[in-house]
Amino acid sequence: MKTKLLAVISAAAFLSACANMNIPGVRDMADQGSAFDAALHQNYADLAQAEYDEADWSDARYFTNRAKMAAGGLDSGPQMIAERDLPENAVPEVEVARADLIAALDAGGRDQAASAAASAQAGFDCWLQELEENIQQEDIDSCRATFYQALAIVKAEIGDLPVATSIPMDMPVPMNVYFGFDSADIEGKGMSVINGIANAYEKYNPAMISLVAYADRVGDPVYNDILAKSRVDAVVAALRAKGVPASKLAISISGESDVPVSTPDGVAEQANRVVTVTFEDGM
Repeated sequence: MKTKLLAVISAAAFLSACANMNIPGVRDMADQGSAFDAALHQNYADLAQAEYDEADWSDARYFTNRAKMAAGGLDSGPQMIAERDLPENAVPEVEVARADLIAALDAGGRDQAASAAASAQAGFDCWLQELEENIQQEDIDSCRATFYQALAIVKAEIGDLPVATSIPMDMPVPMNVYFGFDSADIEGKGMSVINGIANAYEKYNPAMISLVAYADRVGDPVYNDILAKSRVDAVVAALRAKGVPASKLAISISGESDVPVSTPDGVAEQANRVVTVTFEDGM
């Protein structure tokens, strides 16, 4: 009886969580605001669906409500940082990022670059949400990269803006480019992170960029060193193609030693198939 009661309670909780989250219906709502609002409507619907698919009911509901507001022309701007419980080391960067985003939006970004401005705002809110969860580094980096890439497009459309000097310009927290098993190809989210790194480089102008290459602990250690070297070479080539000078890039190969996530030998781990990129300020 107790087991059956728990099942009933769980089912009721599930139905309650899903209430008011007809995401396809919200996506099809008629837009009553600007082109920016319409683009934001669809961006938030995408985020709502992504969180719903991961069974994150709270954030799915949050983004569903943001999509409804945008469709009605009632958007309230990028989420307030204080509304999320973020890792302390990430706060300085997102404070600067939010200030820059608001400056770009208020300088005409919503009208002159509606699609990119909506992508930047949704990317920022996605970044905050993933930082608060702090369990999927690849998703954190992907949202962050989407934000930087879109904001760069907005700034290009509206011209130069003053830098937000009232907030300390600390270097960003490390960014990670992940790879598939036994692969050195940069695909999908990885290329979004590359674009974000390149855009952040233009903004922060670091004295040096440190790249550390890893492999998981499956297979021969010597082979994994070679694989890690191929991965960092791919990241270097991609960054140079984006205009980051080779003289700014400091490379090291860790392979399967001292990996980000400690595992026994022979264990495959996605988080260890990575090149970690860190901005250094030279101080």
